[in-house]
Amino acid sequence: MKLGLFPASLAGRTVLLVIAVIAVAEIATFSLLAHFRRGAHVNQTVHLLAGQVRLLQVVLPALDADARAALGAGDAGELQLRADGAGVPRHEPRFPFARRLSVELAQRLAEPVLLRHGGPGQRSGLWIGFIAAGERWWLVLPPPRFEPQELPTDLWLLLAATLAAVLLIAGLFVRNIVGPLARLGEAVAATGDGAARTVTPQGPREVRRLAERHNAMLSQLASAAAERREMIAGLTHDLRAPLTRLRLRLELLASDSERAGLARDVDDMERIVGQCLAFLRSESGEAASAPVCLAALLREEVGHQRELGRPVALAISDAAERFQVAISSGNLRRLFDNLIDNALQHGSPPVEVGLAIAADGAALLSVRDHGPGIADADRQRALEAFAQLEPARATDGSCGLGLAIVRRIVAGCGGELRLEAAPGGGLLVVVRLPAA
Repeated sequence: MKLGLFPASLAGRTVLLVIAVIAVAEIATFSLLAHFRRGAHVNQTVHLLAGQVRLLQVVLPALDADARAALGAGDAGELQLRADGAGVPRHEPRFPFARRLSVELAQRLAEPVLLRHGGPGQRSGLWIGFIAAGERWWLVLPPPRFEPQELPTDLWLLLAATLAAVLLIAGLFVRNIVGPLARLGEAVAATGDGAARTVTPQGPREVRRLAERHNAMLSQLASAAAERREMIAGLTHDLRAPLTRLRLRLELLASDSERAGLARDVDDMERIVGQCLAFLRSESGEAASAPVCLAALLREEVGHQRELGRPVALAISDAAERFQVAISSGNLRRLFDNLIDNALQHGSPPVEVGLAIAADGAALLSVRDHGPGIADADRQRALEAFAQLEPARATDGSCGLGLAIVRRIVAGCGGELRLEAAPGGGLLVVVRLPAA
């Protein structure tokens, strides 16, 4: 069950735990302090009243009537002495202080005492009745004596300063724990997005060990990827020699039909080898030596496509004429070639290429064909390496690496690749590229 007020971050939950523990400790401390203060206050009040009663029980029998009357009209310290009469309240007190005072005072005096109160609540004085000189007398205890005094302000300030210091220390410890975890989480997320990143081991021992394991895993993955690239590169390189010999032998064939069929097979094989090599180059991550003008290079590549007789239209907005990206020119050419080749091979002409600037300043490169398009459920799979949405594509020189190469190049520069349904039919590929 999720609580709306419960923090989502580890730092928030840890600080909340510290605050909760401190709050419980403070509440328990104040509760114990208040309990012992109330007990001490009752004992002091009982001691005061018992002493006053015993003194009056000794003094009153020795006084005449006038002296008693004068004594009953005055004050006995902070207590007031009153003679029995019609002015005595008839209400018996019910609050805890009065009940505890009655029990302990009776035990101290070894005789029963009467308690009276002016009414409900604790706003009127508490009347304690005792017998002296054969008469009933009353000591009146004022309301401020019912409860102990409030804690001093200095104590509250000291507790607040202590709480602030504890929270500051807890915050520093939490930062020392959560900071390395957050950086490790960012490194793991970057690795999952294809940009492997190591992290410096910091923080507690368990977090440092986890960071070391992460770095070791990246090292192992990099070694495995390097071996795989070397193996595929060697394989594709070794295939070029047999393909060259096949072309030479094709020229010696007498039958034009056999020569044409074998030539198509050789072209398909060369296209597959070329895609594999392009995929490996995109995986190696060529660094851009300098920002590249996107519009100029795009116009140049579209010109090459038109020289080959391919129906490719180009539209570049005025705002995009000087837009520059931090991608190597080789990777950018591979990106253009693969997008246009994919549109011509699996879609239908004409292919429409556009370049514009988004509201946030990023470049939007769009390539649209007029073919059947790709269903929503298959678009994510179409971006995976060696994915074949249609079995027939595996026989036309395609190995399913075109869009995978584009995605890897775009991800390497922090861009975004989307496949959408074009208005009126066909596939619309939108590439979002950040400025250099």
